[in-house]
Amino acid sequence: ITKGKLVGVDVATGRLLWERPFVSGNDTNSITPVPFGQTVIVWGNGGPSTAVSVARENGRWVTNTVWENADINGRMSNAVLSGDIMFGFTTRNSGQYYAVEAESGQVLWTSEGRQARNVAMTRAGDVVFSLEDDGELVILRASQAGFEPLRRYAVAEDETWAHPAISGNRVFVKDVSTLTLWTLN
Repeated sequence: ITKGKLVGVDVATGRLLWERPFVSGNDTNSITPVPFGQTVIVWGNGGPSTAVSVARENGRWVTNTVWENADINGRMSNAVLSGDIMFGFTTRNSGQYYAVEAESGQVLWTSEGRQARNVAMTRAGDVVFSLEDDGELVILRASQAGFEPLRRYAVAEDETWAHPAISGNRVFVKDVSTLTLWTLN
């Protein structure tokens, strides 16, 4: 994602393969697109989440909108896949978690609002680690049935923007000024 476009580039050469307009209500398009088969799922500041198919037809690259969902818009938070379910965080209702079918864009559930401003998510097995911007690490079950926080830990005193890094039972957390290692039992 660039300031105004969704682009595809050749991994080996960096050559532009395709592009399509992608307008965001802000100059920061800092999310990480979610690949799902031949589809890329993206969202921008205040705009709908959009799944775009990417295919080669008659010697050229073609992109088409597969689905759009304005109920799961976002700004800076990423999302993660567990099978064919995408777990993420929307800016709606002052911040709420969600699960959506990646193929159709159908929302399976949303959490109560006012959870956080932004989150950085990582998945390990059937567990999602969500580091909220206020330094709280929320461990969620990757459940299609509903919002299932398993544990909450205060892991930083300052704002957190980076993704938690997981290695075995260790979790590395970076806040604005420190890097901390946490060990989970």
